[in-house]
Amino acid sequence: MPAPASWTVPGYTEVRTLGTGAGGRVVLAVHQESGSQVAVKYLSERLRAQAGFLERFRDEARLLVELDDPHIAQLYEYMEAPQGAAIVMEVVNGAPLRLLLHEQGATGPEAALAVLKGSLLGLAAAHEQGVVHRDYKPENVVVRGDGSSKLVDFGIAVRAGETIAPAGTPAYMAPEQWAGHEATPATDVYAATAVFFECLTGQLPYQASEHAVMMHLHQTADIPIDQAPEPLRGLIERGMAKDPARRPASASLLVAELEDVAVAAYGPDWETKGRKRLAALAAGVAALWPLNRQPEPEVATALARTTLHGPLTRLKKHWVRLAATVGAVVIAAGGVTAYALGSADRTGRTDPIAAAPATPSPTLVTDPAAPPAPPSPSPSESPSESPSKKPWPKPSKKPEPSKTPHTERPSPKPTPTPPTTVTSVQVGGLALGAGAKPAATGTVTVITTGTAKVTLTVKFVVLGKTAGTQSMTLSGAKKYVKAVSQSLGSRPCGGAWSVTGTATGGKTGTTSASLPDCPTKVTGLSVLSLTLDPKAVKATAKVQVTADGTGQIDLTGDFSTKSGAVNQQVAHLSGQTSYTRTFTFTFGKPVCDGPVTFTASTNPAGPKGSAAKSVTGNCPASVTSVSVTNLSRVLVNASATVAVRTGNGKPVQVTVTWLLNGKANGSQTVTLSGKTAYATTVKFSYPRLPCGKTWGVTVTTVPAPPGGAVTVTKKTDACLAG
Repeated sequence: MPAPASWTVPGYTEVRTLGTGAGGRVVLAVHQESGSQVAVKYLSERLRAQAGFLERFRDEARLLVELDDPHIAQLYEYMEAPQGAAIVMEVVNGAPLRLLLHEQGATGPEAALAVLKGSLLGLAAAHEQGVVHRDYKPENVVVRGDGSSKLVDFGIAVRAGETIAPAGTPAYMAPEQWAGHEATPATDVYAATAVFFECLTGQLPYQASEHAVMMHLHQTADIPIDQAPEPLRGLIERGMAKDPARRPASASLLVAELEDVAVAAYGPDWETKGRKRLAALAAGVAALWPLNRQPEPEVATALARTTLHGPLTRLKKHWVRLAATVGAVVIAAGGVTAYALGSADRTGRTDPIAAAPATPSPTLVTDPAAPPAPPSPSPSESPSESPSKKPWPKPSKKPEPSKTPHTERPSPKPTPTPPTTVTSVQVGGLALGAGAKPAATGTVTVITTGTAKVTLTVKFVVLGKTAGTQSMTLSGAKKYVKAVSQSLGSRPCGGAWSVTGTATGGKTGTTSASLPDCPTKVTGLSVLSLTLDPKAVKATAKVQVTADGTGQIDLTGDFSTKSGAVNQQVAHLSGQTSYTRTFTFTFGKPVCDGPVTFTASTNPAGPKGSAAKSVTGNCPASVTSVSVTNLSRVLVNASATVAVRTGNGKPVQVTVTWLLNGKANGSQTVTLSGKTAYATTVKFSYPRLPCGKTWGVTVTTVPAPPGGAVTVTKKTDACLAG
């Protein structure tokens, strides 16, 4: 059940409830002295009653308050009293990504990339502080009016109290989370990439109604990259790799890959286009933004509490200055423990972020166009009987002092702080980047007994030789998760590499990974034979390849004619050191007008790059058409022009027979070759051409044309009567 409704965080006035859930109740509230709006999350009694919960919660709150990054909502403070406990966070006006996906579907590639980049930058800042989100999902991302996206909830209350089930949302949980293993930055990378997939396609990567089926899909099913745009498939494949060691070891490493891919695929202005698209999507549901909704009427209660009515946009906004120190201040009279968590000069940002509600209602985020203005803090100079909190300026009007008498007790003598020792150094997430000069990356986790300074030295060893050494100083926490990276200069192969972390006191952790086999070299490549069948339609080539190893070789065969390439085939070779492969191709028609050439090449390339062989088809002569284009005479002298088309350049015979009254009067034969189209003229002189008689030609060829011989005739002038 939620915390008692009668208890509220001192110094704030509730406006309305934003949502309720397993973690408790989230309300929109106003800081009474500055007028600034905040989100207050009251923790449920179920969580508060769990053994050890509050202790873990306080430790985690101290870590989260240090996440001062423009891509993450700011946690202001944690309040604890006998009546309840709560956290106070920034608010921003905007639309949860879940709402946009529900209302609009897929966002488009540029918008999806913009969401992913903003989330990765926020996660990267968290990873640098040793904080792993463990439950990244669209509900925890808010899109503001300018199209920028923010991480608004690290699931602090629900996550810290989830002792009955593994942390995470099934649709976005990495395989190692399903197996019950400890979450790492690579776990957040998996979830962020899964959400990226959903933004691109409008669908979850894996869908199932049963948890067991969902677990099986995340752990064993192929990544459905074919549903995503082709230029972005590599990002998805890397970010959702089943093995966390094959994913980018931290969010910051994936951001660098994202930038390169986005510019190459969508141009240098991809982010501007993406934010414009997100702004348009968010504007479509602007009426549902928390600060744009009209508050429900408030009913008066027995508590003397100011209730704000009217549009929230009319409220005067001020800066809230946090005068905070890491530690605890006990106010005895009110029985309140105020955990002021942060740096002494931390102030609100010009682009405050949103605290996510516990239910899927729109998430609260402040409008970046109208930031609050900071008043001067007024810390108390003497103990007060009313509750006061150093992180916030005191209310201008003090509440009535408690009627319960209070006896101050002397402060106990400080307990000596035991020395900090390192209890564990773990190395994981090893991965090699892409390209000829890759970066070796990994994650080093250091656990200590205290928050004092310790030194971590990280050594990269490749093929037995030290590739680089790094040292860093850690302090302020008991757990650190550091993403480390080392440029290797050239891509190593055929062995192993490792990362070793050594912390103060000699505690050491080492993890190694195998390097891919070195690529096989092609030592020989030749085309043994190339033949054409008798009809000059089917070509067959036989190729031989030799290599110095059994690694993969891609053998490519290209068939071409004088008009250019007509067919390409690829054979993947591996497992042997000598190969003979046969390639065949059937042309659409006989190849009789020139040679057929077959060219073989390999990847990796052979000693001479490629090998080739050519062959000319033995096609028979053929005639496709014959026509007489001109037939004329002058007296007894006649001429005929004959057009002949052939199937190839082989020789053909053309015979022209001269006719008079249907009888042959003479003939001529010519041989044509080397072309496929001819026009030849022959002449003939008749001994005499009587009047009123028929004359002409008959044309035959060897081989014969499809229509046989062609005859054309004319008639001499009619005879005069006499």
